[in-house]
Parts: sequence; structure tokens; C-alpha cells
Amino acid sequence: DGLRLEELSTSDLAACRTGVMAEGLVNTDTSSPYTVPTECDGKVVPYKIGIAPDNAFTRNYFAETMDMWYPRVDLLDSTTATVTIPSFKDSIQFFDTNDALTEYVKSDTYGDNFANPKIYAAIVFDSAPSGDDIGTFASIEYSLRLNSTQGDDIDSVGRVPTTDGSLSDVDLFQKDIVTDYYSVYTVTGFMTLQTLVTRFVTCMPEWNLANQSTTGVCQRPQTTALASSERDNTLLNVLAEDSLIQEALGALGLSNTVNFSSALNSLPNSTRETLLTPLRQAPQSMLGSTVAPFPVDDYTSSPFYDNVSTVFSIVFIMAYLFTISRILVVLIQEKELRQREFMKILGVTEKTIFLTWYMTYAAILFVGAVIQALAGLAGLFPNSSLIVTFLFFFLFGMSVLALAFLISTLFSKARVGAFVGMVAFFAMYAISQGFSTGTAENTKRVGSILSPVALSLGVNVLANAEKTGEGVQFSTMDTLSDNYRISTAVLMFAFDTVLYTVLGLYFSKVMPKEYGTSLKWYFPVSPSYWRSRKQRQLTNQTPTDALLDNDSVLDLNPDFEPISTDLRDQEQRGEALTVKRLRKVFPVPGGEKIAVKGLDITMYKDQITCLLGHNGAGKTTLISMLTGMTAPSNGNATYRGMSINEDMDEMRQSLGICFQHDVLFPELTVQEHLQFFGQIKGYANEELQAVVDKQIREVGLTEKRNSKPNDLSGGMKRKLSVAVSLLGDSSLVFLDEPTSGMDPYSRRSTWEILLNNRNDRVMVLTTHFMDEADILGDRIAIMAEGEMRCCGSSLFLKNRFGAGYNLTLVKDDARCDDDAVASFVTSYVPAAQLLSNVGSEIAFQLPLHSSSSFAEMFAEMDRQLQSLGLLSYGVSVTTLEEVFIKVAELADENDQHTLGKAARMNSAGSDGFYQSCDEIITTESIFMRHLRALLLKRFRYAKRDKKTIIYVAALPILLIAAGLGILKSSMAINDDPLKPLTTDEYTGSQTPTPYFCQAGAGVGECV
Repeated sequence: DGLRLEELSTSDLAACRTGVMAEGLVNTDTSSPYTVPTECDGKVVPYKIGIAPDNAFTRNYFAETMDMWYPRVDLLDSTTATVTIPSFKDSIQFFDTNDALTEYVKSDTYGDNFANPKIYAAIVFDSAPSGDDIGTFASIEYSLRLNSTQGDDIDSVGRVPTTDGSLSDVDLFQKDIVTDYYSVYTVTGFMTLQTLVTRFVTCMPEWNLANQSTTGVCQRPQTTALASSERDNTLLNVLAEDSLIQEALGALGLSNTVNFSSALNSLPNSTRETLLTPLRQAPQSMLGSTVAPFPVDDYTSSPFYDNVSTVFSIVFIMAYLFTISRILVVLIQEKELRQREFMKILGVTEKTIFLTWYMTYAAILFVGAVIQALAGLAGLFPNSSLIVTFLFFFLFGMSVLALAFLISTLFSKARVGAFVGMVAFFAMYAISQGFSTGTAENTKRVGSILSPVALSLGVNVLANAEKTGEGVQFSTMDTLSDNYRISTAVLMFAFDTVLYTVLGLYFSKVMPKEYGTSLKWYFPVSPSYWRSRKQRQLTNQTPTDALLDNDSVLDLNPDFEPISTDLRDQEQRGEALTVKRLRKVFPVPGGEKIAVKGLDITMYKDQITCLLGHNGAGKTTLISMLTGMTAPSNGNATYRGMSINEDMDEMRQSLGICFQHDVLFPELTVQEHLQFFGQIKGYANEELQAVVDKQIREVGLTEKRNSKPNDLSGGMKRKLSVAVSLLGDSSLVFLDEPTSGMDPYSRRSTWEILLNNRNDRVMVLTTHFMDEADILGDRIAIMAEGEMRCCGSSLFLKNRFGAGYNLTLVKDDARCDDDAVASFVTSYVPAAQLLSNVGSEIAFQLPLHSSSSFAEMFAEMDRQLQSLGLLSYGVSVTTLEEVFIKVAELADENDQHTLGKAARMNSAGSDGFYQSCDEIITTESIFMRHLRALLLKRFRYAKRDKKTIIYVAALPILLIAAGLGILKSSMAINDDPLKPLTTDEYTGSQTPTPYFCQAGAGVGECV
């Protein structure tokens, strides 16, 4: 084997080639006259035949006999060419044990110089006579070890098929003659070595125990063919037809100049006798060296499947890419558009949602599988059972559905999830391309945990069955073909469906989500998870008496308006939504975040309760707890005798909700939306249609009843959302900014709808429009920092937190004296405070108790209007917005959410800002500023983009490590198991053996 032949000069290369290939100089012992030429030193490494173990039997008996049978001999000796075959002794290397042989082949120095030649093949005597038993007809077991890791190239040195069980012994679908395997055994030396050892065993040469030597003479003379001119010529003809000898002559450039058959006939008698010595030993090649397979019965062949074998499975994979993409889109969109959470709030259980998806797509996939099976029967799989192909495609479709469900639990965006899902689906198929026909059955079975792998392997089995006209029937589903079975694929599809579904249900519980709560990753083994709901509440909840005994506290709080007798009666009858000590704590890095701090509030029937508060005040968290989107950490809320902790499913039957953003189904019309949610509420038939018609008329969508959401304006969509929340007997309604994004006309219309539907309902409304809260709110509650700061009617809050009156004066800039105006106002109202002096307006705040001075002040102001340089004036009472700001200021000592007086600035203060900007622009390049800002932004994005860091840095390392791990455990560094060559695996009645007896009396030669 050449290592660095390019370093040899032309003359040295010729000398090296002639010495090794033509003159048989292959001995690695430098003291031998037949050592490798010095010109080849470090440039060529010879191949050897390994012998193990190194003992008297192998060295003195077997090897010596072989050296007598295969001495150094000149195959060609003429003036034109000389070809010498090296002796057996020059071509072998002994090893103490089989393990020593293995370690040598694995060593780093293997094949790097003369002292460490490569091993072409090895003969390992596992059981052989020793001592006095040598030379007797005792049991001998041996192994032939050749290389099975040289790839698929038939010319690879020493390459033979693997014996690790990956190649099936019998393939019932295989009808035609495949010559790959046995021809490899024939031409790579396996059968040559097998014949060599067989001749030695049948001969059993004489053994001199005293001298520990052999003469090479057979103890069984009948195993040696008698010499005859005709028979000898027949035996020598084996050499003339030997393909390896022909290749060697071609490599030496002698194939066109030397007639090898003639050269054999012209050899000296001594040379002919040397060559004939092993050829005369049984088994002899009396009919030449041809190797042929056993005959087969007639069969039908369809080469189509061989022609398309490389793309056959990928066609089916591509056909299902759209299927998994579509399922992923609809499943993730249901989460992305909050449709799933909406349905859960209205009382639909999660298992019902998932079951309906499975039932829907199972029906679709059933029809698809029927069509595929019928099409297969008419075209691709005409010989296979219709039921088998139907089961194959239907169960695969179900596994695709389950796989899509599993992937959907990991994503919240439909586009991302669909893309990743298709890539993952195709990547799973790509794994199947790493399996060869010889990959072990168990390995393929494990790979079938990925259903695209099972599809690819199963389709190939179907093709193998069809190309011989057999097809797959129920009786042959378990037939092994390319180390895989259709029954395995079908069973793995069913197993994968269950596995993916269970994993999907698990991840749907533990994956972080925008809405709802996630369980701990170990929740399946947590005893508390398997307790009943009431048992959990008895364990976790604070005693009810401690929670509810707080009415006296609210009654004493001056910021809460006392309730009337009829409202208190509602509490007693359970008609009000009573919230007591409700608390929610979220775990955050480094501690806890209290979102709602023991909140108490009662919301009454026939009223609209408005929740106001700055962003982060806890409004959304409160509504989430009251609607069951998240569980409270402590506290409770009751309505009609039902608790949010224990009876949420029952409460949801009478609950309606309008999210801040429309949660609608794009493919349903207005009428179908109301029909769907009406059925959830328990309506049916005529009653359902009556309720739907009533709601459509009420919200003014009569002309749009058959329109889909995309055909509606923004205001119409909000009306539809409001109609859904008010559907039927929804007596507990939550409206989260229902008029957000509406035009003024639509807002007014929606206000009318809400006011007309508040009877017999507890309505809870959140808004950032103070005028909306002022008009709609029977009671207005203001939250800050997770606490309820005040609650009462609009008038109560204005009286409680109002600062008085606002006096606004419009100045005539040319004649107005600000100081004179301020002196005039304070002369009548000494406690007046300047609020602002911006542009042509100046505003003062007047306390409530100063109203008695207004008449006199306004009369005098009318008389002095021109002299004061004023054009007009106006006075207004405190607005709800001012009340909200004041409450927020009281609650926020750090001024995080309010705009105080210190923040107000007149227009003159802006001159310095623009001046400084001009200076910056003139002193620094705009391009460089923009470049630096963008680079800083890109850096911050990259630093916080964990996915990119994982994909770019961590994932390649993990894949390389996984690849190295697979490579380390592969057959490339592990020995294949022994494969016994016996007749036990072949039943005589099923293995016809042809034979031929030479004609003529008394000849007695049969083959």
C-alpha cells in the first residue's frame, strides 16, 4: 500500500514496483534476502496475513505445511518478464492472541512503516489440537477475519460484508439473483483462505511429535488427486483464469505482452509440480474456479422500483410536508390568537379542545388514507393488500398529527412553529438516509421512534415486495426485507402517535405560556397533582373566616363609599361578586413579585364597575384570577355561592368576557361566532337561533351576519366581541377596554349597548378613557401597586379627591400682564394656585370653599377684561382624570407614573434643547453618530438573542460531540461477531442443491 509514493524518483518508483509486485520482495525482516527494497523504505507498507494464536500448532504445523505447499515460485521466468510469487512464510505475521491482533489493528502505529504492516486478512484458530493431539483428527474451529468497514467499493482491500446481524440471511421478498455478497466473498480472498484451511484440515499432514515438525504429506492419501496430464492442465487452468493474477499483470504492464496460459504450459516441470501441490488437495477445482449462485424459480420483475429507489420515499415525505405545516398553523394560531384561552375561560376544557382537533384531522386523514390506498392499488402497490396499505398510511397520518401537536406546544407563533416543524420533519426523514440496507433491525426499530424514518423504511419494504410481484399481505407483514418489516412500521406509527400525544400533553402543562399557569416539570410524580380539587383547596387555602371578616375595615376607610342597604342585600344573597383578600405572587429572578396585594372589592348586580389604574397596577392580573386564567396565591372570590378556587368550571358557565384585542375565528361568520359560543353556553336548536338573532340586532350587525371578521371594520369587530361576551345568560361579564381603537360614534354606540345590558348582570369594565368611566361607571375603583386605593361613584371620588375648580383665562399676548392677572385672582381667592402659563392661556386652581367669592370676582373680571389684557375665561369643576392622577400621586411616592408640576415646562424652556442639538449636529458627523448607535443596538440585540447564541455556538459543538460519540461506538472500531458457517440455517427441502456427475464408468467424480 503506497504511503508517500510521490516522494520517490522515477527510477526508485520503478525499482520499488518491480521488487514488490514482480519479484515478490515483501518480507519485512531486513535480514531476509527477500526483504522489501530499500528504495521503498517509508514509502510502501506491505499487506500481511495474520495468524493467531502463536503456538506450536499454528507456527510449526499449519504454517510449515503452508510454506511447503506455497513456497517461493517463479510464475513467469523469461527474457521479457519475471513474476515471482512470494512464499507463504514471507506473507504472514503471527500474533499471540486474537485480542493482540485486534489491538494491533487499532493502534496508532498500524500500517505506518515496514515494522507495522497492514493486515489483509487473518486466520484465527479458536479451537485447535495441542501437545500430543497435534496431527490427530481432533476438532478444529477457526475464524476468518477480513475488513467489513472499507465501504461499498468492491475493490476495497479485504472488504467483505458485515456479520453484525445487519444483513438478513433470508429475504422472502428477494426473488431475483443478487450477486453482490457472494461475489465479494469470492474475489476478496475470503473463499481462497477458506479453501486453504479446508485443504489443510482434510489432508491432516503427518506430525513428528519428537521433532515438532511436519513433512507436509497427507495422512489421508485419498484427499490428494492423482497426477494426470489432463487433470493437471485443468487444475492449472484455475491460475490462468484467476482475475487477481490478471490484474497484477495489468498493473505491471504485462497483460498485452505476455500470454499467461501459454506461459503456464511452458513452465519447468518442477515449477508445475510446486503449483499443483495445493491444487491437488481436496476440494479440487475440477470444473474451473467459477462460482455461481443456486438456481431460483421463475418470478415477476419490475425494475421501476429499482430505478426510483433513490427518490421513492422522499416523494411521500414531501407529500406530507403541507399536512404537518397546516396542522401546526391551525394549532399554534389557536394559541397565538388567544382563541384556546378564550374557550377555556368560557368553560371548554383543554382535553375537549385537543380531542376535537384529533377527531377532526383523524377524519380528514382517514379519507386521505383511503384515497392513497386506492391509488396505490391502481398504480404503485397493485399486489399489496388494500387494508395493509390503508393502515400504513392512516397510522402514519395520525403520527404526523400527534407530532404536529407535540411541536405546537413548544411555540407561540404560527409562522415560526410551522417553519421549524417542517424543517424538523424533513430532518427526521434525513436520518433514515443514514441507514443502509445492512443496518441492524434493532437500530432501524429504534430510529422508527421518529415516524418519518418509519415511513421511509416502510415504503422501501413495500417497493421491495412489489418489484418481485409479491406485494405485502397480512401473512407477509412480518417478513424481513432489508432488515425491516411492514409490521414494525405500522406498530411504530401507533406507538409514535401515543408517545407524541403524551409528550404534547406534558409540554402543554410545563411550557411557559402567556396565559394560564405552568406546572413544575415533575408534576406527574407530585402527589398533590393527583389529589382532587377540593382536597387541594383544603390543603392550600387560608381559613374562610379569616378572609371574609373585613367588612368593618372597608366601612371605616374614608376612601371607599359606603354601600346602600339594597347592595348589602345583594351580598347576602350571593348576587354580587365578592373579592376577599385576593393575592397573587409571581416568582422572579432573585425573589418574588407581588402583583395583587390582598385586594378586597365587591362588584354588584345591575351595575358597571370600572377598574382604573396605571399600567402594572394589577388590573389584568385581577381579571385573570377572576376568570380562571391564573390561580390566586391566596384569597378567594365568590359569586352565587361559587368560589373561583373550587367552582371555576361552574362559574364559567355564566361568565362572559371581551378581551382588549378581538379574539375571533377568521373562518367563521358573525352568525357562526354567536352560534358557536351559544352552544358552549348550553343553547340549542330554536332557542339558540333566537338568542343569536337577538344579539345580532342589538349590536347592529344585521347586515353583516354572514360576513367574516376580515370583512368587518374595527368597530364592528369590537361590537361582535361585546355581543359574544353578553351572549345568553352571561350574568358575570368582564370587559377589557371594549371601546379601545373605536371611532367616537362606535364608542357611543357601544356605551349604549353596555348600559342597556347591565340589568341582572355584574359588569366589570377596564378603560383608560376617563370620560368612559365617568359615563358608564356606577362604581369606579382605582388600583395602584396591586392595591385598591379607593372605590365609589364618580361624584363621591370627585368630592373626596377633587382639588376644587380650574379657572382658565385666554390672554391677549400684546396687552396682557401676567403679574397683574395673578394679583387680581389672588385678591378674591387668596388660596389660588398657578397651574400653568403656556402660550396664550394661564390657569389657576381654586379651592372648593372659595366658591362664594366667584360671583363678585367674575363680575369684576367682566368689567376689567380689556384692561387686564384678557380675551375670555372659563371655570370647570375637578375631572375624573384629575382624581385619577391625584390618587396615583398619593400611591406612588417615587413619582413613577405621574407627571408632577416639576415636569411641566413652558415653551421657552425648549430653546436650549434645540440649540444644543444644533451644536451636536455641527460638531459631529451624523453618519458616525448613526453608525455608532446602530452598532450598539445590534450588539445589545445579539447579546440578548439566546437562540442565535445556541444555534451558532452551542449547537455545532453538541452536534460534533454527538457525531464523534456515534463514530466511536460504530462498527469502525468494534469487531463484528463471529458468523458460524454451518448448514443448520438451510432446510434441505427448501434449499435445492444442483449437482453434476462426470460421465463414464468408474470415474466417480460428482460436483
